[in-house]
Amino acid sequence: MKFPKVPSWLKTLLFAALGLGLLYFAFRGVDLKAVGQEMGRAKLYWFAVSVAVGYSAVISRGMRWKLVLDSMGYQTTSWRATHAIGIGYLINMVFPRAGEVARATALRRSDKIPVDILLGTVIVERLIDLIMMAILLGITVMLTYPELQKLLASTQSAPTEEGGGFPWIGAIVLALGLAFWLLRHRFFETAVGQRVQAFLRGLAHGFTSILRLHNPWAYLGHTLFIWGAYFVMVYVCFFAMPATENIDIEQGLFVMMAASLGVVVPVPGGVGAYHYLVAKALEVLSIPYVEGLAFATLVHASQALMLMSTGVIGFIGLSRFKND
Repeated sequence: MKFPKVPSWLKTLLFAALGLGLLYFAFRGVDLKAVGQEMGRAKLYWFAVSVAVGYSAVISRGMRWKLVLDSMGYQTTSWRATHAIGIGYLINMVFPRAGEVARATALRRSDKIPVDILLGTVIVERLIDLIMMAILLGITVMLTYPELQKLLASTQSAPTEEGGGFPWIGAIVLALGLAFWLLRHRFFETAVGQRVQAFLRGLAHGFTSILRLHNPWAYLGHTLFIWGAYFVMVYVCFFAMPATENIDIEQGLFVMMAASLGVVVPVPGGVGAYHYLVAKALEVLSIPYVEGLAFATLVHASQALMLMSTGVIGFIGLSRFKND
């Protein structure tokens, strides 16, 4: 049985509605005035430091991507690769999981590199990210296992006396299933999908690119720097608020992993899920939910600002290289 194709505008609307629903759940029963007061006490210059560290990770990603493409015989510059990544981040904020295609398309237009080759390298990059996240999650489990148990228990129990907790594992599975159902026709009906043999050759070429790197140590160095920067860009924000300024490195890693679980949900920018899980993680660390929610809101806003800025810079930087 063939299901009707879902219009793009409806997909965007569904994801946005899911994000707004999660945001409502995160702020349900919370005194918004108290949250605003806590946000007003923040030292905003720490968030500026966070944005700068975050952009340095984007630049490092661009340099790492160039290493891969150079090893495959394709020429670009670190800045054009960085700009393409910035465009991908911006698109992901509006259309979840579409940024990978957007960044590949952007670099194809500027450097005439085949899009299937670029997508292959992006998939390899995502696999590396999953491996790094799994490593960090394993370290977090070893260092903060009691806190993780409390987080899982608290997100399934009643956060307020008026209502029960939210079934986050089920919601994530349902959201991912919905995303696949909505996007499957679009993927199989694209020109890339119709040229599947050439596409698969490009993917295979991208998958094996890591084995042909001219400088694998530089690739490893960039990978470690990127993930170190991800941690630092969150950790420096703890110093911005009195409630979080005494959090140590282990606890910071625990909060970072909670935030990572939040962005798994395919909604624009991880909105709602990020706020709730970060606030609940801080609550596990004996920080009141209101103060944790204020922290999560400011961090999410600063990261969104950074991603939007990289996207705007990317569009401007690549605008003079369009060769279609």
